[in-house]
Amino acid sequence: GNPMEDSKTNVKTVLKDVLDYKKETNWVILTAKTGKVEVVSSGSGLKKLLSFFGFSEMQWGLINVLGIDKSSSINSTRSKLVQINWCGAGVPHGDRGKMINKQKPLIQQAAGSIACELPAEKKEDITGRKIAYNLYHAQGAHKPTHYNFGDGEVASEGLTTADNDPDDEDEDEDFD
Repeated sequence: GNPMEDSKTNVKTVLKDVLDYKKETNWVILTAKTGKVEVVSSGSGLKKLLSFFGFSEMQWGLINVLGIDKSSSINSTRSKLVQINWCGAGVPHGDRGKMINKQKPLIQQAAGSIACELPAEKKEDITGRKIAYNLYHAQGAHKPTHYNFGDGEVASEGLTTADNDPDDEDEDEDFD
């Protein structure tokens, strides 16, 4: 790329920060609408990530959720890269398929290995509990006791299938 490019826009650099749990940045939003992967924004905390998705955009959110095991004498922390496949409610239905087919392989190539992926078209589609539920059920033998999102934590205990479908619950929850 262009050496004058701001390092913030360098996908590899930002992803490296996202994956380093000692760094504050724990998410990035990518787009591949031009045919190459570009950074839309990056930052810290799930709520902020959800507020940055565009209503009429197809975007790909990657958040490094930390699986933390507090039950053992060893306090272990494992990074879990979660991909949110965002297709804003304003994206015309007829365009979605070809946009996904064009962009997703590029995003997956950039992201590498992910722990789970979730589709969303409005920010209410994604909650910390929903991500935690999916991670908990996607994983192998090792189950952490908590998941950390950079702006809050969810305990594994008490996660139910209802958490996987936040829209079915009452709509009182406010993420703003």
